[in-house]
Amino acid sequence: MAGVARLTVLGSGTAVPRADRATSCYLLDDGAGRRVLVDIGPGALHRAAQAGCTLPDLTAVLVTHVHPDHCADLVALQFALRLPLLAARQAPVLVFGHPGVALLLSRLRNAWPGWLATGPEAFVLHPITPGPLPWPGGLAVSAFRVAHQETSLGYRVVLPDGFTLAFSGDATEGEQLLELGREADLFVLEAAVPDSRPVPGHLSPRRAGAVAAACRARHLLLTHFYPPVLDEPIERQVRETFEGRLTLAQDGLMLPLRR
Repeated sequence: MAGVARLTVLGSGTAVPRADRATSCYLLDDGAGRRVLVDIGPGALHRAAQAGCTLPDLTAVLVTHVHPDHCADLVALQFALRLPLLAARQAPVLVFGHPGVALLLSRLRNAWPGWLATGPEAFVLHPITPGPLPWPGGLAVSAFRVAHQETSLGYRVVLPDGFTLAFSGDATEGEQLLELGREADLFVLEAAVPDSRPVPGHLSPRRAGAVAAACRARHLLLTHFYPPVLDEPIERQVRETFEGRLTLAQDGLMLPLRR
């Protein structure tokens, strides 16, 4: 019997180290044995193991972009997968991301020659463009271009029961972001900076609320908080623009995903 699908926040922070917030990483368990990491910042694999997802359990990784706080554990993943003490996998870990991820991995393998190369039985990279992903079944996953940097992609996942969740990664306003989150049951959206201190390529609480309202998301999960925004009355600011269900991410937060 299938279990309950759930999303666990492994890292709700940023590149700025904090004891209570790791870098970007989310664990999606579809309730049928497939476990997917969305972003894989430094320490993500350790956080995943703490949440009960060890390497043999991992199905796939969705990379939103190539900034280190979102993808640095691709090094640890490849290094671990090549170890002879690790049991042989029944299927490879699938990694999806912008073609820039392939360039990054090539450069990393040049930096550690012979230590990161893994065979296709353990690790398969799929460079993708916006649109449906070549997913092996069970989930319907699509990539969307979002405004942040050249390699940035958001992901929209539809579970077998029709529950829809969307992940923005780092992003700012744009039509693609609205399409990504359109009527999502859960929209995981960044609110990295205070409204009073805008930073190009990032959202603030009021602006994130406005995005969620415009795309009629049912539940907004705000995340990716730089320290200054945590001193702000985030919930009150979001409520100026968004009336739906609101959750502020904390590391370790687990949300059941059911319609």
